[in-house]
Amino acid sequence: MLEKLKSRKFWFAILGALLPILAQLLTGEVGWEAALQLSVGILAAYIFGQAYVDASSTTVTVTEEPVLDGPTD
Repeated sequence: MLEKLKSRKFWFAILGALLPILAQLLTGEVGWEAALQLSVGILAAYIFGQAYVDASSTTVTVTEEPVLDGPTD
């Protein structure tokens, strides 16, 4: 988890999620719904992107099981 806090992608995702909300608070030109949709979209993109990276970095080793030909006594 500490590695995630050092990630630039993580901090840019947090910044990107906060900017629409700050734009709404400071200027009022962005509606609340639009600001929240943008923030959730940015966070969802980060989460799915990070899940893809994590899934592609793991390797699965499959061992073959012996196939039995007929009944064994």
